[in-house]
Amino acid sequence: MHIIEDEPKYPVFYDSTRQVLSLPPIINSDTTKISMNTKNVLIEVTGTDLTKCKIVLAILSCQFSHHAKGDSQFRVEPVEVVYEGSDLGTIVSPDLSSDQFEVEMNYICKLLGIELTPEIMVASGLKMGLTHLATTDKTIKFETSCVRPDILHPCDIAEEVGIGFGFNNIPMVYPPTNTVGSFQPENKFTDLLRHELAQAGYIESLTAALVSTKENYN
Repeated sequence: MHIIEDEPKYPVFYDSTRQVLSLPPIINSDTTKISMNTKNVLIEVTGTDLTKCKIVLAILSCQFSHHAKGDSQFRVEPVEVVYEGSDLGTIVSPDLSSDQFEVEMNYICKLLGIELTPEIMVASGLKMGLTHLATTDKTIKFETSCVRPDILHPCDIAEEVGIGFGFNNIPMVYPPTNTVGSFQPENKFTDLLRHELAQAGYIESLTAALVSTKENYN
């Protein structure tokens, strides 16, 4: 939780377990509603996943700070949160730290299928909101904003450069190999078996077995 803009009696509350956004200062009464004279807004995010809560809080705080005026614009006041009886201890929230990615330029060109100069890569990254930090003979280094939790890997940097450059500007070519698509025998058998089981009254359950626990929770 944190303060970004007279401290309201009721916080802005997001319950991720029910996927409900509740705004008591707006919907409860005329006394506690947010007005043009409101100076502070306390945002509280609760949920079962601390990582996801931190992401939601960072995005909301940055969005709210954008609408503040004068010297308060883009100002976020952190709050010290004490987790009693937990291994988390005490944390300062929100966490607005940024990530840095140093990517090989040959890697970006290989993924996009075109040759780009370092200048074009920098311009394309800046267009997508990335911050250029440094360029060497082989690598290029970008810093990402705290509101971009979707950028996790150098391949995401390559995608941002491609979008900034414009996918329509990438010439279409035939792939170097021509193949004919067909079902794998195991997949064809699995589909037949799936239909038979469904007609027999069984219900299929698709689990999240391929989801990385490390990337999503650690």
